[in-house]
Amino acid sequence: MNKKFGQFALPVLLFAFAGTAQAEEVYFGQWGSSFFTTDPWEVYYVDSTLPEFSLSGYKSMAEATSSQWIATGFREYPDSGFISKQGLFDLDAIWIAGAWGSQTLTITTYLNGVEQSWTTVDVTPVAQQFFFTGVQGFQGIDQFIIASAGTYVDAGLGGSGANWALGSVTVTTAVPEPEAYAMLLAGLGLVGVMARRRRRS
Repeated sequence: MNKKFGQFALPVLLFAFAGTAQAEEVYFGQWGSSFFTTDPWEVYYVDSTLPEFSLSGYKSMAEATSSQWIATGFREYPDSGFISKQGLFDLDAIWIAGAWGSQTLTITTYLNGVEQSWTTVDVTPVAQQFFFTGVQGFQGIDQFIIASAGTYVDAGLGGSGANWALGSVTVTTAVPEPEAYAMLLAGLGLVGVMARRRRRS
């Protein structure tokens, strides 16, 4: 009985330690974000001090999320990657707008550099939240890329140079519960005691 318990105790404890899923809304500021690494050449920080603020998707993004977000607009960098600093995650939703016009963006997910899935979203200068919860290939990933076909300008806006503005990203990660830490430590201690008894016998 004790031998069987010893064989299965540690796997069960490690499973319990895996924790529960926790959703988090990730915002971007002047120094990026605490969750994602982004290439500084591909995205740049934006705030509401821009003179053209009221005539773009920047305004709707600020109204939908916050006064700080990131955008991409360099024609030589149409693809912008977001790499997790905190392990695997589920991509649940994003707030995004076309900075100067309407267009179709492609969002592709990756795990260890291998493409998992992709989808397209149609953005306008009005910020929208797109949801991916339950979409196959958007769970258990470590990176996603937003790709733009180029800069599009809607009539009456008159801006240029930016493809999209991203306000926030909602992710879900596995976070150990406090009780799981105590259970793991107690279980490891028990396994150690059993190992010592086995050596003595």
